[in-house]
Amino acid sequence: MARMIGLRLLKLVPVLFLVSLATFFIVDLVPGDPARAALGPDATEAQYEAVRQELGLDASLVERYVDWIGSALTGDLGNSLIKPGFTVTELISLALPITLQLAIMGMLIALFVSLPLAIVAAYREGTAVDRFTNGLTAAFISIPGFLAGLLLAYLFVFQPEVPRYAWLALGLAVACGMFLTAARRVGDDLGRNVALWILAGLVAIGVTLLVFANFPSFPRTGFVRLTSERGVLDNLRSAFLPALTISISQIAVFTRLLRSDLIATLQEDFILSAKAKGMTPRHILWREALRPSSFSLITLAGVSFGNAIGGTVIVESIFGIQGVGRLIVNDGVIPGDYPIVQGGVLVIAVFYVVVNLLVDVSYVYLDPRIRRG
Repeated sequence: MARMIGLRLLKLVPVLFLVSLATFFIVDLVPGDPARAALGPDATEAQYEAVRQELGLDASLVERYVDWIGSALTGDLGNSLIKPGFTVTELISLALPITLQLAIMGMLIALFVSLPLAIVAAYREGTAVDRFTNGLTAAFISIPGFLAGLLLAYLFVFQPEVPRYAWLALGLAVACGMFLTAARRVGDDLGRNVALWILAGLVAIGVTLLVFANFPSFPRTGFVRLTSERGVLDNLRSAFLPALTISISQIAVFTRLLRSDLIATLQEDFILSAKAKGMTPRHILWREALRPSSFSLITLAGVSFGNAIGGTVIVESIFGIQGVGRLIVNDGVIPGDYPIVQGGVLVIAVFYVVVNLLVDVSYVYLDPRIRRG
């Protein structure tokens, strides 16, 4: 297993080399003079020349690349042209934790919601539950990210009373459904099942009333850092809506993918053998079928996490959060601060490659055939 991980690490080296090359040549691929784009048309020729020297544009391509990659390997990504006194490393170190938290929270929300939805839909294939899940995921897929963010901001920020009463109505509807289900089963079973349904209905009412009484208020813009004096609760409150926006489309994709894989796995011989041995449906779904059905989900989650790190610019713009995506676009691309663009793109690309490496390594632990091979 150690040898396999070592081989994958070796394969990572040429990938990172190509990524660094593509990142470095961003400045040369953009038409025009980077110095004039950074300083504007009113600067003097001496100022333009100073910026060209700062960027190393007066040297050959090979010399510039060797100098840049050597500095990048030591953590020096250059200095910002638009923000004097700030290095690119400092700006990215301030923005990257925000983007990482939003991406991680978004993926966790997506997995937390999609796993039970996919398992129930696969187990109840063709039933009303399965059709409802398919319709819900189709609706989630059709909602663009920017529209989802605007809708969430409208509902939870500008209309703060609507979600509270929506939670109350939803919880009471779920509780009534549980009570009706229990009443239908009275004629068939007066034992443990009915008692569990009634207890679940009471719990649903209690949780709903608790949420109704303590529903949090979400900020429209801004972000409270995890290390700030305001604490973890304010941090989670400021990050919840952006993370939920990221997770909406992922919930739909994860649910559909895992559902289809589970349906195929449930037809395998070892599942039929587990049923013949008298194993409970819960054990079969969570312990026997979920693990071999999760390879595609893990691959997609890794790719989606990488995309979330680099694609949060829309979410960050909607909620006024200064993450890496907004830093690259607002502080790098628009004003022409190319060191920020180069450094930000390089950091995101490295994270993307490393996440895919972790996905490959996770296969070793999930699939015994890879370990034995």
